Parts: sequence; C-alpha cells; structure tokens
Amino acid sequence: MKKIFTFAFALMAMHALNAKETVVWTGNEPISWNTEVYQGSQYETPANTFSSLKTGYLIKVSVVAMIDEPQYVMTYKAGEGWSWTDLSTTVADGVMSYTVESDQIGTEIAERNLIFRGQGYNITQIVVDDLKGDDPEPQPQPGEEYEDQTVWTGNTAISWNAEEYPGEQFDTYNDQQDMLAGLAKDDSIKIYYTDAIEGAQFALTYKAGNEWSWTDLAVTNHTSFFAYKVASDEIAQDIADHGLVIRGQGYHLTSIVIGKPKSATGVENVQSDKVQCTKILRNGQVLIIREGKTYNTLGQPVNQ
Repeated sequence: MKKIFTFAFALMAMHALNAKETVVWTGNEPISWNTEVYQGSQYETPANTFSSLKTGYLIKVSVVAMIDEPQYVMTYKAGEGWSWTDLSTTVADGVMSYTVESDQIGTEIAERNLIFRGQGYNITQIVVDDLKGDDPEPQPQPGEEYEDQTVWTGNTAISWNAEEYPGEQFDTYNDQQDMLAGLAKDDSIKIYYTDAIEGAQFALTYKAGNEWSWTDLAVTNHTSFFAYKVASDEIAQDIADHGLVIRGQGYHLTSIVIGKPKSATGVENVQSDKVQCTKILRNGQVLIIREGKTYNTLGQPVNQ
C-alpha cells in the first residue's frame, strides 16, 4: 500500500512540475438570470482574456455560492453562426471547471470570450491550466531518430471562412487514398504551411471508428509546420484507412511529411508468419524487403 501511495504522489508531483497555470482574470461579478432571487446579471469576459487554448487545456473558475442552490452555466459562441452553446462543466470545492474538448472550441473561446450565466453566485477568478507545460512536441527516446518522408506536396489555401481568406479544407483520402498507408503508433505527422495570416488557425481531423465520426487531433504549431504524434495503433489504422482532413483558417498547405522512428542500429529483421521482412537503412532511407519486392516505410512499392 505504501508503494501505491508513493507512486500516486510521484504522479501528482510530475503533474505539478509540468502544468502551467495562468491567472487570466480576477474580479467579483454577481451572476443571476433572475434578479428577484439574486441581484446580478450574466457576465462576458473581456476581449483577449484567453490568448491561446488547445485541446486538453483546463479552465478553472473560482465561484462563491450566494444562495442555497446556485446554478452554474458557462457558455460560448460556437461555429460560423456564433450560436450560444453551453459547456459541460464540473463544480467542486468552489471551482467550476471545463476541459477544452477540441482546438476549434479553444480557438472560438479565445476569439469570442466566455459568457457566465446561471443563478446566485459570484465569479472571482479565472485560471487556465495547460496540464502539460511548454513541451512543443513529443521527443524521441534516447537513441531513437526519425526518418522523414514527404508524401504530398502542393499549394492549397486552407480556410473554413472564405469571406476572411479564400480556401477550403484538404482531405487526403480524396486526393490519394493510399497516401498514409502503413502509418503506425509513434509516427510523426508534420503539416508544412506558408503565407499564414495573423491569427491563423490550424486543425487536423480524422474520421474515427466504424461510424467515421469526425475527431480533432491535438496538434502543436512550430512556425512553419504543425505536428501530431500518432497516439495509438487504432488511430493510426483509422487515419490509414480513412485519411486526414486538414482544416483551419488563413494559411497555405504546402506539404505533408511522415516521420517514422528508426531502429538504433539501422537494420531490423522481423518474422511475421511465413514472410521474412528486412528493414534496411540505405543512404538515410528505410526500405522493406518482402517476398522479393521492395517497399518504403509507408507500404508503397519502390522501383530499384
């Protein structure tokens, strides 16, 4: 039991070290939609309260109950129609919390603010916790390197609001169905861009599961590209089968690059059923020999 508590404490300590909490607002605003019950009104956060929000960020709002049964509501303006949409929050120990569900929602909150509604409470502070600090991209393990391979090049304007920037989304499945064949867990997907406008937004979506439900991936922006490290074999298979949809606002897509981890020695033999596969590092390129035929790491045939 002592080991369990020690391990749990270590995890909490790691979280505390990696997390980055930022106080973005302080004040004392009474919230009420029925002034006969409690004197107050709804409250909208000032412009630029939230500079950057991404998937997984935690918004924590300090609240003080002023009546016996307060009602807490956190709302934002969603989508192109700016429709008022309630967020799923939890309230405990005087804090109303919301975890950002997608980069798109994070961007909309940052650009359009939050509205607090409900009945019979005061808000006194808003804190943003990024939960993971400033780690820009998952780094390779010691001795591990990545072999980058460009799978698409072009020049496509990306925009989900053509009135602000002419463009469209880009679907790899429609462009070239097998572009991402052979994708695997821990592969790095890099989306290179240019001509980004001020306030450009970057989003990467895939069609998940049997229902092909659209799901945003958490990406990190690196000035000239944004990246995603494949989190699981299931996600890798869905992307390989269904493709990626590159979305956002105000930039030109110029290339898609897949980085695959190299083995430490550069040569790896894999026995799979009756098929012998040899992965060979040749002039910096990884090739796979299978049944007398040569493939690149994405499973595409290579002419020798």
